[in-house]
Amino acid sequence: MGNLKSKLKRSKSKSKKSAQLPDSSSTNKTVDPRLPFSNYRQIFNIRNGWKSVARVMEDTAKETLIRLLEKHPEYREKYPMIASLNTEEELRESLEFETYAMQIFGLFDEVIQNLENVDAALDEIEHTGKQLTLQLITDLEECFMNSLHLVLDERFTDTLQENYRLLYGFVKSNIPQQGA
Repeated sequence: MGNLKSKLKRSKSKSKKSAQLPDSSSTNKTVDPRLPFSNYRQIFNIRNGWKSVARVMEDTAKETLIRLLEKHPEYREKYPMIASLNTEEELRESLEFETYAMQIFGLFDEVIQNLENVDAALDEIEHTGKQLTLQLITDLEECFMNSLHLVLDERFTDTLQENYRLLYGFVKSNIPQQGA
């Protein structure tokens, strides 16, 4: 028994050198000052939540745009290819409608993927934003948040909602003004 104790003491004394663990990559990351986030954890949480949205992006994008058209029917006229579609079923089955819906969600997808490369995110906002209007993006915000809430369910906490609102505000503030 005494022999075992001395072996343990020797093995412990040899391992007194503390192993230097690598720092977590997210603790060392800084947030570009052009972004509205105060820490990298906010970006991490947005990306983590977005993974669930990305799995059902087409359906979520369509649902969001349908809700927008219910609240703001004037947008039907701005998209002539969908103006003749009268029911939700017709909208959901329309390739043109899906294209419009995915254009908007694709913008957010690209921005989220490029939050560490803000120049690329801003380029995407400028490029896609030319095809959208600031008013559309403004009117879409609540529908977008409601769709995220439906997809994320109880994971859509107040903190995550605030992070997505900050992201949405960032996108909205960088949409090119029409005629500019």
